[in-house]
Amino acid sequence: MKKSSICALLLGAALGSVSGGMLVKKLWLEKYHKQKEKLAAAGQERELLYNLLKLKQNRVLFSEYFTAHGMQTVAVLGMGREGRYLLDELAKEKGAVPVYGVEADYLGSVHETLTVYRLGEDALPSADCLVVCDLNRTEDKIVRAEREFPAEVLVLEDIVHWLMEKHKIRTWQGQSTSLRSAK
Repeated sequence: MKKSSICALLLGAALGSVSGGMLVKKLWLEKYHKQKEKLAAAGQERELLYNLLKLKQNRVLFSEYFTAHGMQTVAVLGMGREGRYLLDELAKEKGAVPVYGVEADYLGSVHETLTVYRLGEDALPSADCLVVCDLNRTEDKIVRAEREFPAEVLVLEDIVHWLMEKHKIRTWQGQSTSLRSAK
């Protein structure tokens, strides 16, 4: 083999190694970022569920927030656990009235008693506010909802924090969740 052929072969192998390494790094970083997002969402969900439990233990009503802000009718975006929980609680409380649900991702979502509209496909009827109860890509859903919903768009977590502050309920402070006893 000629020297130039060997050099070209080595150069090709080196470039192939570098580009292969860059591809592996890119794939690994994408996977890392997705896992990081999922972990953050799980932590956010865990904190919200803890705060909802604290409100329930202290017999705090969601309708208190809506009454304090002059809102009588509530639409809920996100028909998952959190959205359905809010709808059920408002229906029991007999304060602010849940009027319909909205879904952005799972377009086949239904509710037992309320109409569920599709964000971006259906015209949204009037209501005093729309509460975003979806914990995934919340910012994106807020922007989309603000384009399509003429009244105030709220976030469930903000309502929960307002109620907790009003009733002086402490949020979770990172206490140990270990099953081991303290020594």
